[in-house]
Amino acid sequence: MSEYELLDLMTSMEAHMATQFSLYLSVVSAYLVVAYLVGMNLSRAQMVIASALMIFAAGGQTWALHASLGRVQEYLLLKSELSPLTEYERNFATHSYIWIGILAAGILASLYFMWSVRHPNED
Repeated sequence: MSEYELLDLMTSMEAHMATQFSLYLSVVSAYLVVAYLVGMNLSRAQMVIASALMIFAAGGQTWALHASLGRVQEYLLLKSELSPLTEYERNFATHSYIWIGILAAGILASLYFMWSVRHPNED
């Protein structure tokens, strides 16, 4: 595979990762809006269903982002055999793993927000 093809694949994966991040933001934002506007009025079953759907959707996007990052690392390894990696390419994986941690923390923070809306007097 040529260097151009590897760079093209990496660019495609970066665009794919940006799409996954956008989907994650949409799901978490929708969950937070629901929690804020009607969280107190939801039955326990409704809250569990909404939370489970959010965990599944946002967690799925976080996992997909992690899988995409693995593919990018494979491409970077192949590219390093053809030419030296740029500083951006060397740091890409580290910064991406930090973002995966932030997204996972965002899911937990969203669940805590729903809990705090439903239990306002327990501060």
